[in-house]
Amino acid sequence: MGTLPWLFLVLLLQEAKGYSGDGVEPEEVVAALQESVSLPLEIPPGEEVKSIVWFSQKRLATVMPGKEGQPVSVVVDDPHYEGRVSFLGPSYSLHIRNVSWQDSGPYQAQVNLQTSQLSTMQHYNLRVYRRLSQPQIAVNFEIPGEGACNISLVCSVDRAGMNVTYSWLTLGDSAEAAQEGSGLSTSWRPGDKVLSYTCRASNPVGSINSLPIAAGLFCADPGYRETPSMPSCLLAKGLLLLLLLIILAVGLCEVPRTRKLKRNRIKLRKKEK
Repeated sequence: MGTLPWLFLVLLLQEAKGYSGDGVEPEEVVAALQESVSLPLEIPPGEEVKSIVWFSQKRLATVMPGKEGQPVSVVVDDPHYEGRVSFLGPSYSLHIRNVSWQDSGPYQAQVNLQTSQLSTMQHYNLRVYRRLSQPQIAVNFEIPGEGACNISLVCSVDRAGMNVTYSWLTLGDSAEAAQEGSGLSTSWRPGDKVLSYTCRASNPVGSINSLPIAAGLFCADPGYRETPSMPSCLLAKGLLLLLLLIILAVGLCEVPRTRKLKRNRIKLRKKEK
């Protein structure tokens, strides 16, 4: 009989630890600003859920699963999430739409079990990032003499935010080579291949590449400036050529018409005489 109180005390301590979450590492979840994210909830196998209470900075919502085909009862307690949250069955994971900066931070899910009369806590840490815009490349070059040219490339992203990493891809005849960092230093001499460089910016919600830039052309022609892209140039030239052909065709059609009008005027004058 003396062991029963000790067993009861151990169960109470385990339950208290489950509620407090001490020593439990939260699950890291990342989300893109103004997009959607789900916080996955795991239900112990073979257990019937009585209720689920979600917390953020304060009590967020309470979910009561329906019985025998009855609908789920959801009460959203925090007005900040009103109209933006749903709970996906069968585990009733938290789904947040139109994520904002204010949504970042810790979350907890208290799962109250019907069968075992116990509760478990699951912890999350939501981090919100902005989708990156296309990187821009700044080019600086120096020609110290003897035909050598030192080139410095600096990659940047507007409103980049936190946890952004940069890498460079060198495109040439050989295999692609990657280099980490926002800056890249290289050199070029007359007769060398003109290599193209692409900057890749990445953060936890995605990555995006810059337009390729042939840095050696800055040294070969100091008046050179980066064009938007090769396909854009070809398209612009094609449209210009098409416009010139249309103007030329219209002009050729107008010449015989003008001559015909002149002849008709001469005939009319002869008749009048």
